[in-house]
Amino acid sequence: MKQPRHNTTALNYTGTGVFNVFLLAAVIFLMMYFVVVSNIITSSSYRIGVLTEELSGLTEINGLLTAQKLSIEDSSMLSFAQGQNMVQATHVSHIFESGNVALQQ
Repeated sequence: MKQPRHNTTALNYTGTGVFNVFLLAAVIFLMMYFVVVSNIITSSSYRIGVLTEELSGLTEINGLLTAQKLSIEDSSMLSFAQGQNMVQATHVSHIFESGNVALQQ
């Protein structure tokens, strides 16, 4: 009667084989790290660009609104001053630090 043969192979872990597996794992890890860091840098640069464009637009809108506010305030201040019989200060020598206006010459 024949006895079945079992193919058994012994795994030999040599130092070179273990080193190669470790080196392959390190290379894969570093490649993944590079991809993740590159993605983070790219996305942050994109966000900075978007925020810069938004800031530029908001600065322009702020300038327009400030000009509009000044034109409205100028006419309202002029009508208030005329209603209070105020006169324009001309030939004023200086203004004091306390906030008092110098006398008209």
